[in-house]
Amino acid sequence: MMILRISLLILACVLVLAAGCLGNAPGSPITTASPAPTTMPPRTPTLSLVPEPTDIMPPTYSVTVQVVKNTIATDPTITVTYEGGQGLAFTQSMTAEVIRSDGTVDQQTVQSPQMGSEIVLTGTTRTDRVIVYVTMVNGVTYRVFDKDMPFQPINPQY
Repeated sequence: MMILRISLLILACVLVLAAGCLGNAPGSPITTASPAPTTMPPRTPTLSLVPEPTDIMPPTYSVTVQVVKNTIATDPTITVTYEGGQGLAFTQSMTAEVIRSDGTVDQQTVQSPQMGSEIVLTGTTRTDRVIVYVTMVNGVTYRVFDKDMPFQPINPQY
């Protein structure tokens, strides 16, 4: 009998809470605490010369790029060429970024790249890191290339 009374009492409390009878009295202002906006610290890129693994693209979006570093010491440019692939029709943009051995970063983007589209970046006569991102029309960005590009002169001196 006691268990029945306790069960009914608990049920009555649950019904009162569910009905909202424990709210504010009529005419009293309702105050709700809104959380303070979260401010994220600005993202500072890491200037690491250590390459990271590239992303695995679905076969439908698969594309390739070619990256070549010029061997002329007066003009150590890095040329990124979009070669296309199955994802050619789905590619929205290609972004190439070079992290130079002196710590500076340069980045350029080509919108709607076609086969043969190029980005030319300035490199150094040392080893530079080159990263290439491809953004597809669905908004997903893939890292398709991330390697160190050493400067290799035509006539190396031993």
